[in-house]
Amino acid sequence: MGIDISIGISPRESLADWMTFVSELEREGADRIWLIDSQLAMKDVYVGLATAALHTEHLELGTGVTNLLTRHPTVTANSISAIAELSGGRALLGLGAGDSAVYGLGESPSKLAAVAEALVFFRTVLGGGEGTWKGRSFRLPYEVPPVKLYLAVTQERMCRLAGRLADGAIVMGPAQKDAVARQVGWVRAGLEEAGRHPSEVDISYVATLSVGEVASAVNDVASWATGQARLLASTKDLPPGLQAYHEEFVRAKESYDYGEHLSTRAAHRGVISDELVQVLAIAGPASECAARLAELKASGIDRFIFPLMGAGRVERLRQLRDEVLGASLAGA
Repeated sequence: MGIDISIGISPRESLADWMTFVSELEREGADRIWLIDSQLAMKDVYVGLATAALHTEHLELGTGVTNLLTRHPTVTANSISAIAELSGGRALLGLGAGDSAVYGLGESPSKLAAVAEALVFFRTVLGGGEGTWKGRSFRLPYEVPPVKLYLAVTQERMCRLAGRLADGAIVMGPAQKDAVARQVGWVRAGLEEAGRHPSEVDISYVATLSVGEVASAVNDVASWATGQARLLASTKDLPPGLQAYHEEFVRAKESYDYGEHLSTRAAHRGVISDELVQVLAIAGPASECAARLAELKASGIDRFIFPLMGAGRVERLRQLRDEVLGASLAGA
């Protein structure tokens, strides 16, 4: 199992520092990065991926994730094609219905039908064919190295869609084995509906994790957990283990500041309880984190995507690699 990293380029981080940092990520063993596309909170995703392509040799480079509203699909196809060319075929296109980039503009996420149409469109045009978007035909005027399509998923219909049409599913949600197993089952149901083999879809889970003394580790991931909590506020079919937290989900949704999306210092990080943070994320001593990951992997996960947050990101990667993954998942 490789090491996938989810990260954004902070407004406070220079692009020169980013280039040095991404090179160091590769040297320290990262296999993929998924760069966040959130124009109100992070620097530009494609500038980040382009500079990463020029300063790494093996690292796979993905949007983590983009959407259909802030960028027209033809613009996205053109942009990810440039990353594929610059990187020598290391580009991945991560797509979602839209989250912080969309909500921050007062817009709503794309409907399932639009996401399905987009997956077919991207598959076609990135493969050299003529794709259709909203009744119009488009073709890229040049050949593109292969680009795999990943879909960010949470709920059943989107999970099934990933199984039917994508090369990979980026599963997001509570770090609870029953919830994750249910999502994996939905992806596999989509595979069956399309007559596809399980090996055709790579199922990744976004595992937000902090290693250390419990109180400190919980505080470290509280902002991210609050972001997950606000997404659950509108979920009608909550797993039994989450139903008791409905009021906290609503509070998280009402207080969330998209301008501080994923910031470890965000003011909204304190609106949910430490108990809920530990349900949604993974925080504590290395041995406990390793055990939680092993449980989730047994639910059918192929890969984990680990957000690197706050200061000391390279050290966080080393700790993850040596104390958590090296100690547990090799034998899981």
